[in-house]
Amino acid sequence: MNGMGCKIILVFTVGMIFAVSLMKSVSVTVAWWNGGQAAGHWEWFWIGILPVLAFVFFRYYSIFRPGCRACISPKEELNKHHMSPGAP
Repeated sequence: MNGMGCKIILVFTVGMIFAVSLMKSVSVTVAWWNGGQAAGHWEWFWIGILPVLAFVFFRYYSIFRPGCRACISPKEELNKHHMSPGAP
C-alpha cells in the first residue's frame, strides 16, 4: 500500500475513534447527570474528557469553526473573489 492510502486509512481511523469517543462521553455524562448511572473510575474519565472532545469538535469540525465557509452560497463566494481590492 502506498503512502497516500496509509494516510487515508489513518485519518479515517482517528476520525472514527474521535466520533465514537465523543458519543460515548456524551452518553455516559447524560446518564450520570440524570442519576441513572453511578460514576466509577471509567465514568469519571468519560465525564472529564467531554469538554476536551467538545472543544476539538467545535474548533475543527463544526460549522462554528473559524473561517468556515459552509453557509456561503457559491454566488457570494465568486463575488468575493472577483471584487476589486479597494471595495468593501
